[in-house]
Amino acid sequence: MKINQTLNKRTIYQQADSWYVLDKEFQWDVSTLKQTVFQCMDEEIHTPIVFCDSCEANKIVSELGEEEAEYLQLASGIYWREVGIIFIFRFDDYLPLLETIFHELRHVMQENIPEFKDRFEVDKHLPYEQRLIEKDAFHFAKQTLKRYKYSHENLKKRASKQAI
Repeated sequence: MKINQTLNKRTIYQQADSWYVLDKEFQWDVSTLKQTVFQCMDEEIHTPIVFCDSCEANKIVSELGEEEAEYLQLASGIYWREVGIIFIFRFDDYLPLLETIFHELRHVMQENIPEFKDRFEVDKHLPYEQRLIEKDAFHFAKQTLKRYKYSHENLKKRASKQAI
């Protein structure tokens, strides 16, 4: 079954291209969020992103023919490589949400970077903190979030100068 067929069985509260909000508690405008993310990254990635709880993610993945995962309760998000979908589970606070999206999108990017392409299989046998792909994704997310904060602060400064 394809992702569109699977998601169309559910209530979609918001959608921006391949970004889907399945949780009515999601308080952000998903179109604006998507635009912000890709402006910060200077790159657009077409991997679907689904904002939902971990139980719903497991159901979706199961309907797509993959095995469910039990460890998702503690995760903020996951790039589920086998189905090619990013799931985001925590989205109450904006900056942590951005950082999680940057982190998960970095995993998608790593698949096209020769140094990382084969690391997914090697790293899954290591403790989480020792995985090279995770270290890289955390670093990328932190740097991209810094860039967002810096540009956001500059916009505020320019707006306040123009108001004077």
